[in-house]
This record gives sequence, structure tokens and C-alpha cells, in this order.
Amino acid sequence: MALTIDDAATVRRTSPSPPASSAASDGTGRPLLVVLHGYGASERDLLPLWPHLGFDGETVFLRAPLALGPGAWAWFPLPSLEAIELPSLPAVREAADALLSWLAAHAAGRRVVLAGFSQGSTVALQALRTAPGLVAGVVVLSGFVAGVGDAATAEDDARLAALDPRVPAFFGHGTADPVIPPVATELTGEWLTAHTDLVERAYPGLPHAIDGTELADVRAFLAGIA
Repeated sequence: MALTIDDAATVRRTSPSPPASSAASDGTGRPLLVVLHGYGASERDLLPLWPHLGFDGETVFLRAPLALGPGAWAWFPLPSLEAIELPSLPAVREAADALLSWLAAHAAGRRVVLAGFSQGSTVALQALRTAPGLVAGVVVLSGFVAGVGDAATAEDDARLAALDPRVPAFFGHGTADPVIPPVATELTGEWLTAHTDLVERAYPGLPHAIDGTELADVRAFLAGIA
């Protein structure tokens, strides 16, 4: 059975006064900011970040489709915490397909900015690969890309890299992250450099988390999304 995102759990926030100059190039207004939480969290986990993002449009916080326990959800299973850099590509694709199905049902015709933390960013990047024409920008926080070098991603990756202009991307990660192995972070940075218009920031001493400096950088990045 295909994964589905429960829209009844979606949390929506809208800027009280989006500026008149913020119309997107597709004529439908500002892109929709879609926030994807990490493993074992929920749609409300990243909600406290919203006031600090300064995004002058609609923002939605989605709940991942796999229940782990009370208040804990996942986008795809992990083989083990030690193998977090090697999730099953089919499972990641299934989660991304669930995200794209939600967008087709609830944001048809709109471009989106996908922002994910940890596992949520893996799903965001897979959705970017699958449907790059929908994505006005992507924010990767303490996350990683799946399936680099896999034959199943080669065609999508080539299409993404060939876009002109490329999709803007922000990649933020801490130098003291105990969850995402450095090799996965390095690989993700290389992949984003090759396939997007990348802004990358490494935060000294930051663990698997988001701090005020990173939030300020994300805010500046989002302000530049058209």
C-alpha cells in the first residue's frame, strides 16, 4: 500500500502581511513553504522555528506517514542509526511520492520551497529530483541525500543538473553532529554543488540541531526566493 500523508494533521501558518512585490514568476503568488520534520518527531516539532523564518507567504508543517509511537513519526524506516547514511532508496522514493501526492492534492499549480531537517531533508531532495519543476528552492538542515551513484537516480539527477537556472539550495550542518556521519555530509555537499545553486554553511560545534545563527542564514536564503 502506498504511503499517504494525513492532511488532517497538517499545521498551516500564513504571514499576516505579505508584500505586494513578492509575486512569484509563475503568477500564483509566493511559493508554498513546506516543512518536513526528522525521524521520531512530528509536524509540530519544527513549528517554533516559523516566527524566525520571516517567510512572507504560506507555510505548512507536514506529518510523516509512518507511526513509530505516540507523537513520533518517520518518513522511511532506518536500517539502524549506524547506517543512517544508507537508507533504502525505494523507501525514500515512496516517501517522496507521498509528499508529491499531497502537493498535487493540496497545492496544485503552486511552486514550493521544501525545507527538511535530517530525514525530512532526504525526502525533500528526492522530491526535488523527481519533480524539479515544482521546486523554487530547497533547505537541507543536518540532512543527507540518498542514492548517489545509483542507476535509478541517474536520469533524474542529470535532468536536475541541466536546469538553467538551477534550483537554489541551502545546506546547513554542524561540525559536531553525532548522527549524520561526516562522509554523508561531505557527499551531500558535493551532490548539491553538482546539481543546484548551492549556499552551504558549516556551524562549528553545532550538534544534530538548529541554532540561531543557522536560522538567520535560512531567513536570508528564503528572502531571496522568488
